Amino acid sequence: MKILHLTDLFAPCIGGMESHVLYLARERTRRGHDVSVVTLVRPGGVATNRMEDIGFRVYRISGTYTRFRRAWASPDKPYHPPFPDPLVARQLQRILDEEQPDVVQAHNWIAYSYLAIKTPSSPPLLWTQHDYSLACPKKTLMYHRDDGTCPGPALRRCVPCSDEQYGAVKGTALTLGLFASNAALHRRIDGIVAVSTAVARAVRLALGRTDVPVTVVNGFVEDDATVAAGATPRPKFLPKQDGYLLFVGALGIHKGITDLLEAFELLGDDVPPLVVLGTPRPDTPTRWPRGVIVRENVPHDQVMAAWRHCGIGVVPSRWAEPFGLVPLEAASAGCPVVATRTGGLVESVEDGISGLLVPPQDPSAMATAIRHLLDNPTAALEMGLAGQRRAEQFTVSKTTTILDAILEELIERRRV
Repeated sequence: MKILHLTDLFAPCIGGMESHVLYLARERTRRGHDVSVVTLVRPGGVATNRMEDIGFRVYRISGTYTRFRRAWASPDKPYHPPFPDPLVARQLQRILDEEQPDVVQAHNWIAYSYLAIKTPSSPPLLWTQHDYSLACPKKTLMYHRDDGTCPGPALRRCVPCSDEQYGAVKGTALTLGLFASNAALHRRIDGIVAVSTAVARAVRLALGRTDVPVTVVNGFVEDDATVAAGATPRPKFLPKQDGYLLFVGALGIHKGITDLLEAFELLGDDVPPLVVLGTPRPDTPTRWPRGVIVRENVPHDQVMAAWRHCGIGVVPSRWAEPFGLVPLEAASAGCPVVATRTGGLVESVEDGISGLLVPPQDPSAMATAIRHLLDNPTAALEMGLAGQRRAEQFTVSKTTTILDAILEELIERRRV
């Protein structure tokens, strides 16, 4: 197959979705598919079209809205807006004419620019939903200031909610653009893949119709994730002794970082250090308790090496985590996990087997679960081994086989 991936962000940007697209492109290239990736050029970068990895091309294109660095919370991550960008659409048409792909797989809002130019004769579109961005302008389904789960998309709720996060002008524009795009362009989608049942529910809620197939295909880790972790030298920023607590993820309230810090302080002084590896956000804490080591934008190979040396992984998310790649990466390194019982985390962590699940926004329950594993090293070791066996079920090779079958079905359906 000739496959064209569309993604707002791509390596070297750090994040789960970016890694997902990279590993998928590599695996498909290894299998003999002709793969290309289209992504947005980062501010200050230059639009390019070249081989950037083994065997596949990467087109880095500019967009109308990505030129305004102040428009986004993280200027180094130029997200596409939730509506067609005329400049992106024009460049996509040029790339489509040049590449002549059999199928397109999109990974976030850049799909709207493709849908705007898509005709009945265009390549079919499979849209992978990595979060709740089809239903929510904030992409989190967290209502107002992350205080609760959204009851469902509706203009009367979404406008004031997104205004609180983005500001009145930007929030209103994003919300109206998302609702208008969905109303006008949904019928051009050929298939949707959701990374968890939680995301699939939100997708169906946003679509409000059943004729677009929505398939749950969970996220994945690399087949040799454990080997890769062992091949990377132990990062120098880690504590001298192994067995520390480890958090990996965006340093925002929706990821539960403030809840984790409160839980860590409840544990007292007789516990291992807490290592925090993440990407900064506007709501990143400005004060870190004693015993906390913080590093931002750590390369993925060093993150995997950190998992190999930690004692307990902590995933304290407040929001309904779309899937839970972090606990899978921890599990692949044999690390037991304490996570919140929310969203896709219940699919990646087996409570009492590969880790412990606790209620979200409950620092006391999280501290109790961490203390239990610290006081019961044998149980922690058994959970780590069970996690490794579970992680083997979620590998890029197994997932690619499933996704390729879906793409082939879409291509065949178009020929009929």
